[in-house]
Amino acid sequence: MAISLTLEERKQIGIEILDEVTRVCKILGIKYYLAYGTLLGAVRHQGFIPWDDDIDIWIFRDDYEILKKEFNNHCKPEFRLWSYENRDDYPYFMTKIVSLKTEVRERFLKQIPDFGIWLDVFVLDYVNDENIKNIPEEVKTLHQQWCALYHQSTIIGKIKLIGFNLIQNETSFKDFKEKPNTFSLKLMALHRCNTPSELVKSPTSAKSISKLFYKTEYFKETVMLPFEGKEYPAPARYKELLTQIYGDYMQLPPKWKRKLATHCMMIRWKDPNK
Repeated sequence: MAISLTLEERKQIGIEILDEVTRVCKILGIKYYLAYGTLLGAVRHQGFIPWDDDIDIWIFRDDYEILKKEFNNHCKPEFRLWSYENRDDYPYFMTKIVSLKTEVRERFLKQIPDFGIWLDVFVLDYVNDENIKNIPEEVKTLHQQWCALYHQSTIIGKIKLIGFNLIQNETSFKDFKEKPNTFSLKLMALHRCNTPSELVKSPTSAKSISKLFYKTEYFKETVMLPFEGKEYPAPARYKELLTQIYGDYMQLPPKWKRKLATHCMMIRWKDPNK
């Protein structure tokens, strides 16, 4: 019988995934950076934000293409990189690196085979005039990608997606017939830009997509920051990045906001008898 994981066990698995990413990136000669809440946690708490349990990283497009192609060839057997490009049943638009020792089921999605606790990989692409012009289409495509989760959703999830569709002008009911991969591929085509520029961005959510343009120079140099008793790479100008994303990032949110995300209904050790 599989046993549910405690918060501390989930955090430890997250560190194991991050350490494996660090090891493989060193083999491949590529760089990544702590991102979003993980970067904030490193700066403000020297580890996880106390009410958080996930890990995010940034990686530039060229290095990501190497990681995507080679990670599964160099990683230990208990890890795997999954993306919409290497499996048909993958529902997300962003790549995740998972621990196969664990099993995860999201609250409104059917269980995905060989899918466990994950690390999110946010790809950094340069920004040019064409990308900026495409932002409305990118937002629409993100909404369509959500609708396309219909086939992999539970009954309650299907109801929520229909409700989501009814309040979004960018989507139509025909989007429910498509696979998420269809829109993930379109999204990346709209987003991708390899021509160096003064700005970079990473696809996140429809609400923030037009705001989170970062100066490329923020990532020019790397520093090591403490995280759970170890050190991991971060953009040297992390203070400016965190201020842009979170404002006064050293200020703790009110107590009522200090809650662990509950988007997963099952997080457990993988049943060895399966």
